[in-house]
Amino acid sequence: MKIRIDKKILFASGIGPGLILLGVFILIFQTHSKITFFIVFGLISAGLFMFVRALYTAKKSKTELIVDERVMRTNEKAGYNAGWMVILSVMILFWADKIWSLGIELENMYWTTLFVGTYSWLILRWYYNRRGEIV
Repeated sequence: MKIRIDKKILFASGIGPGLILLGVFILIFQTHSKITFFIVFGLISAGLFMFVRALYTAKKSKTELIVDERVMRTNEKAGYNAGWMVILSVMILFWADKIWSLGIELENMYWTTLFVGTYSWLILRWYYNRRGEIV
């Protein structure tokens, strides 16, 4: 197992433990606030994710990281269809709230569209990559 050492990988793998340490320092010197727990949890989980992702990328060869035309076309098509799904979900939420008076708040609509867009893009990208041919 050969690990590549590039400037970007070293930078990302340095930020990860830095975020974890920052979270631990905030946890040690906290002012007993409820929001501090969520800030510390976010910093530590982001640091762990960034460090693991940097190690995963470092183990790949440089030729695996180059995006070819097929991968680019798959991402474009998945993004296009995910965009339409987001627009459709916003329209459905808006009209369902107007017709049935559900009382959907704007913040809930933001979170719903964020999750619909992100997960539909990931699922469509996986599906188009698995299917193979992109026209």
